[in-house]
Amino acid sequence: MSNDSGAKSRGLVGHITAYFINSQLTILLVIALAVFSIGTVILVPKEENPQINVPGAAVTFTYPGAPAEVVEKSVTTIMESRIRELEGIDHIYSTSVNSGSEIDVQFLVGRDWEKSIFNLQNQLFASRDLLPPGVTYEVHSSRTDDVPIVTLTLTGKDYSDNQLHRVGERILEELRKIPDTGVLTINGGQPRMIAVDLDPDKLASYQLSPSMIAQPLEAANTELPAGDVSAGQNRLYIQGGSLFQSADDVAQIIVGFSSDQSPIYLGDVATIRDDFRDRTSYSRIHFRPDYELSSPHPHIKDRPTAAFVSQPAISIGIAKKKGTNAVTVAEEVFHRLEELEPQLPAGVEMAVTRNDGYSAESTVENLFHELMIATIVVVVMMMLFLGWRDSLIVGVVIPLTLGTTIGIGYLTGHTINKVAMFALIISIGILVDDGVVIVENIHRRFELKPHLTFKEKLEEAIDAVSEIGAPTVLATLTVVLAFYPLRYITGLVGPYLAPLSFNVPIAMILSLLLAITVTPYMAVRMIKLSHHHEPQDLHQTRIYRWYSAIMQPLMDSRRRRRFVILAVSGLLAITLTFPLTQAVKVRVLPKGNDSNFLVQIDAPSGTGLEETNQIVQEVEAVLQQQPEIINFETYVGTYAPVDFAAMFRGTSNRGEKHNAEIRVHITDHAARSITTENLVIQLRPSIEEGATRHQAVVKFLEKPPGPPQRATTLAEIYGPDYTQLRELSKQVRQVFIDTNEIVDIDDSTRNQIPQMQLTVDQDKAMRAGITRTDVAQTLNVLLTGSDVSTLKIPGEILPVGIQLRFAEEFRRNLDDLDRIQLPTSTGSLVPLTELVNQQPTIVDQPIFHKDQQLVSYVTGEMGNRSSIYAVFDQLFYFMRHPLPAGYWIKWDGEWKTTVDLFRDIALALTAATAMIYMLLVGQFRSFKVPVIILGSIPLSLIGILTAFALNGAYFSALSLIGVIALAGMVIRNSIVLLEFMQERLREGADLQHAILEAGAVRFRPILLTSLAAILGNAPILLDPIWAGLGWTIITGMMASSALTMVVIPLVYYGDRLKRSQLSNESQDSDQPQDNTGGESYAS
Repeated sequence: MSNDSGAKSRGLVGHITAYFINSQLTILLVIALAVFSIGTVILVPKEENPQINVPGAAVTFTYPGAPAEVVEKSVTTIMESRIRELEGIDHIYSTSVNSGSEIDVQFLVGRDWEKSIFNLQNQLFASRDLLPPGVTYEVHSSRTDDVPIVTLTLTGKDYSDNQLHRVGERILEELRKIPDTGVLTINGGQPRMIAVDLDPDKLASYQLSPSMIAQPLEAANTELPAGDVSAGQNRLYIQGGSLFQSADDVAQIIVGFSSDQSPIYLGDVATIRDDFRDRTSYSRIHFRPDYELSSPHPHIKDRPTAAFVSQPAISIGIAKKKGTNAVTVAEEVFHRLEELEPQLPAGVEMAVTRNDGYSAESTVENLFHELMIATIVVVVMMMLFLGWRDSLIVGVVIPLTLGTTIGIGYLTGHTINKVAMFALIISIGILVDDGVVIVENIHRRFELKPHLTFKEKLEEAIDAVSEIGAPTVLATLTVVLAFYPLRYITGLVGPYLAPLSFNVPIAMILSLLLAITVTPYMAVRMIKLSHHHEPQDLHQTRIYRWYSAIMQPLMDSRRRRRFVILAVSGLLAITLTFPLTQAVKVRVLPKGNDSNFLVQIDAPSGTGLEETNQIVQEVEAVLQQQPEIINFETYVGTYAPVDFAAMFRGTSNRGEKHNAEIRVHITDHAARSITTENLVIQLRPSIEEGATRHQAVVKFLEKPPGPPQRATTLAEIYGPDYTQLRELSKQVRQVFIDTNEIVDIDDSTRNQIPQMQLTVDQDKAMRAGITRTDVAQTLNVLLTGSDVSTLKIPGEILPVGIQLRFAEEFRRNLDDLDRIQLPTSTGSLVPLTELVNQQPTIVDQPIFHKDQQLVSYVTGEMGNRSSIYAVFDQLFYFMRHPLPAGYWIKWDGEWKTTVDLFRDIALALTAATAMIYMLLVGQFRSFKVPVIILGSIPLSLIGILTAFALNGAYFSALSLIGVIALAGMVIRNSIVLLEFMQERLREGADLQHAILEAGAVRFRPILLTSLAAILGNAPILLDPIWAGLGWTIITGMMASSALTMVVIPLVYYGDRLKRSQLSNESQDSDQPQDNTGGESYAS
């Protein structure tokens, strides 16, 4: 073969290889990529999960005194329609109650947060004239970056939660100085305040009312610049008034004058105390003293056994700014805490109850180790088949490819996280194919010509790359096309899985470029063959004889061929029925095995704080008996520090006295034999038994394996009448109860809460010369207290509120109204009870909307069952027992996510298959050959579904993504096989010999690439969530590789033979015979 003829047939790939194979630029390229990879791996931000940008906001409207129905019609409905006019709105949820409403706006995933909130603010401001007089609103925006990455729990046996709250405020002030920290929060405890406890008897003796106290109190606590005057050559600035600095200053305020014109001081009619606000919550921590809580790095193998200790506590949450590294921000926080620790009051301890920085670092490090193990395993496997020199070439290319992929991701704003690392691990089994195929082909050609000079080796290597360049490029593009459609998955899952659709295609393109540039450069210099080695005739090799022994009888007998194809088709048909018969069960994602979970407790609405606390204490007693639990924090009347899942479940609205949450921490999975899921299943009956006695609802919320849901099983009931919706909710709830394995059931209806409606008797008030404002303010001071001002105490971080209220003994019940008297215009006193009318009523039920429609909710979590089958049971029930006309159920939660995700992945697989088919048609110039190649995809399903049926594992969305990944892998094996067949046909070989030689020659690269995929994905099996994807690739590759070597050639052989016979019968002299190669391009 002359160089000229070789150069003409090399094509683009061959010319690229020819340029780099003996160029010094190749060495510089390798060095540059190595430096770039190392640098970016160090610099790239690390986090546990991908960032999901979901802008949202809660708009709270206040309409004092308005019933829920009035609020819904005059405020909520109007503002919902105005908000819906904005672009990028996904859903609008609202709740209308007595005196106000809240509208939760959820924007589409990926929308710009600043722009979305800005547009919302503008729309609300422009619509304010549509609101009734007296309605005010506030906007509270939310984003995923507001979720704390670190939570600290302050505790001390000699401190109350109120005292710990003050310590927490000082710590927060110091942590705000860290540049990359974002939102900081405190959960638990009550802030400091100056309590002005009025004595109604003394007020009556001085003929004073609460409003007469509030006005001078507000006016006296004022300091304003009064101007400046000339003082010689300088200006002297004048400051008018003064601010309160202590409780004594407040007591000295003059609030009136007696009949003899002597001043009446506030201290004469009230007791002024420096205290804390009235208790509205409890927060505490339960821990085992033999477990070190203060370390930011959990002791994985520790399993403490000491009895629990309970102490008051408060929690501090620290979030990071957008785009910053969770690992470095957490390290900065703990470094600052070490500096602050000596300044803590004696006896105060800090427990680290969340450290996402450590979680991200340990997760990424563990996956890096798995990545290295997968690489080493693949390289060792190569060494066994091709020798250490060939394997070393692949061992250099793999880390260069992976490191450069991470670097490109860093430059385009991506982070390193769990999904990104799994994408890279998956990539190893695929990207190695290019290098393996090219190294193996160079190695094979060198074996055929063992006495080459260096210059001849260069030419032979170029020709070896050129020989398989087209199928290699084609096979790489098929993998890229297989993964690319995943970027169009909708909803929260889209950005969660985005690293797959980014990293794998980038890694494949890079592996191709390095395979045709760096791999040949290294191969000609490192592959050494013995000069005593003599080339062996292909037909005498063991592989050829073995393959011929299998295939020759099948090709010679039409009956055998048909039997094999029908048997495989029948086996495929049987396995495809497994999901329908539930031999293979489906769920969106399997649960993880995290070391914490949340227990939510909801007592009946109207339950007091102390009663709720008693219920919670019973739950705590059960938790303390569980040996796997190392500590837990309890929040009664408030909520635990939010996580990403809590943002979607509305945890931040759980601040009522009948609400409680317990964040439970258990030993690491390495120190326990039970999974988190099974531990929750084990705990649920004993805890629910106690809660049921108090008519409380308990929910166990594990960390979701992927994007969060509002509830695992969620029924949304729509219709025109809200009273009827409440009744239907009770019926649907009963269906939930009757459905197998639905647990933690709740609904949006509330029990009837009695209330006393106090209305001002306008006639009596006017006759007494008392304004309605005086009466309303007196009631406010009596029942809840009125914040009238603040004072800045030296040394305090935040201003301290001044609250005007009646002393506790005068505000215990409604009978105390008789003791409250107000001065009339004539100087007499009139009891407050004579100025108000009392009417017993029921608290308005909340009215819910979703997307401007009346809705009622029923929710449930799942026990040991997939929500898909539970919803199927409910769907069948309501098909037999439909709701009344005009009412319907919409299923949301995990069901909707499952349906949407499987739909999107199926569409992605369909789109990928269509694009691959068009690519193959363009390459092979045939409509039938691509169909034969694509047949390797269903062949893989035989192994996949059989393995899942035997293993009893759930087939998840990640398993289906594994099918997409597998599609690219198995197709490239078929391409390599059929391309060689057609190459031999073009060279003049007969059809049978072309098939046998293709199988013998391509057996080793197909085996190597299959083993690389199997061994490279083995580490994924260790992860409980991603194991399904690993099983899919491994079992599918095993089945497809074996069947591809037999079924695909037989189908191709039968098709060619049939067309050849038809050609002979028609005596069409233009059609080539079986022993020619031109037919391979005919359709």
